[in-house]
Amino acid sequence: MTTSKQGAQTIFDFVKWIIDTHGPRLPGSEEERAAQKDIAEYMEKETGVKPVVEPFMLAPRASIGAIPYLGYAAAAALVLYYIHPIPALILSACTLIFAVVQVFLYKGWFDCFFKKEQSNNTYSVIDGKGEIDHTIVFSGHTDSSWLWQMAVKNPKTMILRTIYGVVGVVAIAVGSLWRLIVGMNSVKPVEGLPTALYIFLLVAPLVFIPGIYSLCIYMSHDKKKASPGAMDNLTGVGASIYMGKYFKENPDKLPDNCRIIVAALGAEEAGLKGSEAFMKAHAGDKDLLIDPYFVNLDSLRDYDHFNAVKGDSWQFTKFDKDMQDMFVKAFENAGVEPHIIVNPVGGCDSTPIVKKGYKTITFAAQNPIATDYYHTYKDVYEDLDMNTLEKSIDVLLDVTEQIHAHHANNEYKVVKCK
Repeated sequence: MTTSKQGAQTIFDFVKWIIDTHGPRLPGSEEERAAQKDIAEYMEKETGVKPVVEPFMLAPRASIGAIPYLGYAAAAALVLYYIHPIPALILSACTLIFAVVQVFLYKGWFDCFFKKEQSNNTYSVIDGKGEIDHTIVFSGHTDSSWLWQMAVKNPKTMILRTIYGVVGVVAIAVGSLWRLIVGMNSVKPVEGLPTALYIFLLVAPLVFIPGIYSLCIYMSHDKKKASPGAMDNLTGVGASIYMGKYFKENPDKLPDNCRIIVAALGAEEAGLKGSEAFMKAHAGDKDLLIDPYFVNLDSLRDYDHFNAVKGDSWQFTKFDKDMQDMFVKAFENAGVEPHIIVNPVGGCDSTPIVKKGYKTITFAAQNPIATDYYHTYKDVYEDLDMNTLEKSIDVLLDVTEQIHAHHANNEYKVVKCK
């Protein structure tokens, strides 16, 4: 059996085992922690190195998980709109501020208002011989997502319906402010106010009821309906650990001066909290991260979509251009069509890394448009593509060699951390 076939089968068996044993693993849930315990034992067995387990606390529902709550707040603001514009303006404005800060930017300013849970980051360190002068970190995230209900029903309209709802909240805020300006503090006509404007201010917010309803049903918090997370992202965790296994079994392939770190990070779906916690613990840690290159693996399934993700649009981050070029070259060498994309929504674990000044790239083999298996109960191991997993191993081995060569050319020196 070739290395890539062995790797693909190893990843598939790992994904099947974790899902059959633990099912969906929502961020900070008992299921995620139980899976992380098994993953730590598996990592030690595969890499031959006892892993480090680092717990951290998070508020699981304080970012993407809060979207239904924002829908409820928007619905309440709509009702208040027809009672008095001031409370409607306050509630709709607060809803928008929370959405920008927590859901779009993952700032975590309001995490203190949500229940805290524990998750864990787990990693093993595999060193080549001699003095280490560069590090390659392979990582994936252990948690799976809440069910995106609209994605199952009609993924093609999900984004439009979500935007429709957000615009509805904006309309309530603007309409409330407008009513205050013209002195329309109740639903009664105001002397001197044009009839057309009066009717518009009363009727316009009602147009957005379907959009606000879409926010309310955006996701289900029922863990029984959650995504099993085969593609997103046990494939990334499995591939990361396999890289450690490969270098354990093929030490001659690991340069004497290279360190490999394989990591399983927690709670990515709750606002990149695992990656954030890892960087909080280790940014500037020159004993662990010696001139590091971070390779984030997130979702390996779709053969026609081998992507080098060059940044997160919502987070305003750009990842390392040289590593992007390495992946494009590796895609071409593996015989798959290369794609360079920007993550269109949310964020990935490379963002907290690049914000600390480190070199990073995200590798995904996933259709970047909304699908009925992204963050839904249809993300199952039965639908994983073995050819995609095989090519992913080829790509990772190729990129590893490129990083060694790139570092040997002394084009990178030790980074300065923020």
